[in-house]
Amino acid sequence: MNSLSRFLRKEQEGQAIVLIALILLVLFMFVGLAVDAGQLYSARRTMQEAADSAAYAGAVVVYQGGTHSATGSCGATSTSTTTQGYLAAVNDATKNGFTDGVGGVVLTINNPPTSGPYCGDGRYFEVTILANVVTSLVPAESGLTAVRVRGVAGAEPLNNGYAIMALDPGVNGPLPSGSAFYADDNAYINLTGGGILVNATGANAAYSKQSSCSNFTIQSPYGVDIAGGKIGNWPSCPWPNNFTENTAQPQVTDPFSGTPPPSTSGLPVCTSLNSPGCRDVNGYQNPGVYKVSIGGSGGTTITLNPGIYILEDGINAGGNADVVSRDDLSCSATSTCGVFFYNTMSNYAQLGYPNGGSCGSINLAGNATSTVNALSGRPDTDPLHIYNNFLVYQDPNCTATMSIAGNGSFSGSGTIYLPSAQFVFDGNNATLTGSQLVAKDVNLQSGNISIDFDGSITAQPILPRLSE
Repeated sequence: MNSLSRFLRKEQEGQAIVLIALILLVLFMFVGLAVDAGQLYSARRTMQEAADSAAYAGAVVVYQGGTHSATGSCGATSTSTTTQGYLAAVNDATKNGFTDGVGGVVLTINNPPTSGPYCGDGRYFEVTILANVVTSLVPAESGLTAVRVRGVAGAEPLNNGYAIMALDPGVNGPLPSGSAFYADDNAYINLTGGGILVNATGANAAYSKQSSCSNFTIQSPYGVDIAGGKIGNWPSCPWPNNFTENTAQPQVTDPFSGTPPPSTSGLPVCTSLNSPGCRDVNGYQNPGVYKVSIGGSGGTTITLNPGIYILEDGINAGGNADVVSRDDLSCSATSTCGVFFYNTMSNYAQLGYPNGGSCGSINLAGNATSTVNALSGRPDTDPLHIYNNFLVYQDPNCTATMSIAGNGSFSGSGTIYLPSAQFVFDGNNATLTGSQLVAKDVNLQSGNISIDFDGSITAQPILPRLSE
């Protein structure tokens, strides 16, 4: 009996050892699979980050106005391997350890993408990375596993939807009662297609003394968005001008803060309006770097040919001086129409000077009548396309006020952008007609301001972003 018991115990012990061994083997395999899965996950994540980063690098080039492939129909376009955007994407992928043909890596960069919602759009980059990942802990699973990732990024215009923006982010502005937006009861305001943004956070951020429904109109569904509070008298009007003032709203980032300054390449330097290359045979001013103020007095008419005008001494159209852009030219992929004013410092950095010196103001006073249309029509493969629909872009280092006063009038298309300066509107019959006004502070003392905001003819912030 004892012998039989000992035999049975030994047999059970042997079975237990086999069972434990099998359990350990299964556990080891599960641990191995978990480790291999972790390796694959880590490798895929690293590759995905590299693909996204490379695509984003190409998008940044588009944002900065660099070269990239043209837009076309999906599947009917080809990638140019010599553009700045393509080379930036390749270099970024290489820095992250993925070079085409090295270590079994297959790197493909499509600009424009060949699939997805942005197929054929030259502003977007599609980057795919195919690589083999080693998994070796579990013998049955050991070897190479192919992993493929895809990243898409691009840069495109984003409409902000405001006809007037007072960007001052401070608690109080420099205008009456500490406001950043001020509308006097002698100011006549008519806005369609967009509302007003006031970024200041103080209790008196927006101040209106104009309470007449016929003199202060914002067409529905737009209104006034204020980060802080409001004071004064605001109109309460029937539809379609039944706008509201929305206080305690989130502040909005300056939509154009990343726009680079223009290059001086190919532009003449004008120390007078008659400098060589600065005036054509018809007496019209040519694009250039103007170290002298554009303007005059006593019935002078300054006619501007299309292109970029870099101003180191501003615009001063007093008396009866008129500043007009030529409107007898059509836009095409090979010709420019409209003008772009970049108002900057007297020592403009792009000419090799340290950015500094003084900054001239843009002043339209007296009986000056200015009709100027913004630069437009540049295709997205042209570095100038980032300035499409900009009329005035003032250097952020320049705090000089832009003013329309007296009987002056300013009519034009495009965006007026003064990120560090005040816009002052003050005159008996001063008139502003345009499509967008963006300034640090907006001071509407008197006169008529009429803006028909249209996102298709205003400057649009072009921001790089991951898209898929």
